[in-house]
Amino acid sequence: MRINLDQAVEVAEHLLAELNKLNGSEPDDAPTRAARQQRAEITRTLLYLSHLGDRLSVEIMGAYHDYKRQDIRSGGDTAGE
Repeated sequence: MRINLDQAVEVAEHLLAELNKLNGSEPDDAPTRAARQQRAEITRTLLYLSHLGDRLSVEIMGAYHDYKRQDIRSGGDTAGE
């Protein structure tokens, strides 16, 4: 059986790219409209990054369950889990 993690790799690469873009950002603390908009954008981006992390976890768990189903069908022992 081929373990397919293509979707997980794609999500991980996208997550890493977005993390690198945001890393080291210094939000403007001024009370101006532009600064508030910048902080709101950073908040949305952080929430999106959290979503991507969750999505990555789901992709990996999907691959795990596919693997375990195949393992059980082929007579693998699951007693140790």
